[in-house]
Amino acid sequence: MHCREQKGGTFIGLLIGICITIILALLAGAQVRSTNKISFCASCHEMQPFYKTWQMAAHGTSKMGVIRAKCADCHLPHKSFMGYLIAKVRFGINDYWAHYFRKTETLPSTWIAEWEGTKPKAHKGYESGCKECHKNLVAPNIPLKAFKAHRAYTLGETDKTCISCHHMVGHGDLLAFMREKVKKEKTKIRR
Repeated sequence: MHCREQKGGTFIGLLIGICITIILALLAGAQVRSTNKISFCASCHEMQPFYKTWQMAAHGTSKMGVIRAKCADCHLPHKSFMGYLIAKVRFGINDYWAHYFRKTETLPSTWIAEWEGTKPKAHKGYESGCKECHKNLVAPNIPLKAFKAHRAYTLGETDKTCISCHHMVGHGDLLAFMREKVKKEKTKIRR
């Protein structure tokens, strides 16, 4: 009799564990969805320059924006779901820390110093995000120059990334925007 009671208790414990796991997975899924919204990403003041330049760029809300991309579409890896979640947590913690503890390091003048003389760094975006939407890089009727460039990329004959050639697609001329912002801030301080 005692053995049968133990099996019943084990079964109930296992059932409760499975239910808790399912509930936690659903809650985590809801959290992932809610933090993938553009409004969430743009809620911190540090992200406002990126939000404004994204709006004006090809994948933003401007009239030239053919496809509206969310922040996570470009700034998180898409090769595996676990990789996506790990990067999301890691970047979320980093952004939280920067927002509350390193405010002076997130000024546009600091970003300009980091980017001066270069295009925005490729590590800020992921190739897998580009490939999610742009599966057919050698589509019919594209210009010969684009065909050759995409063919070399597809065959692995170049070390260029999507961002190497299409660096203005996500945020337009981000560097010019930041320089203008710093210029305005300096003018405001002098008055």
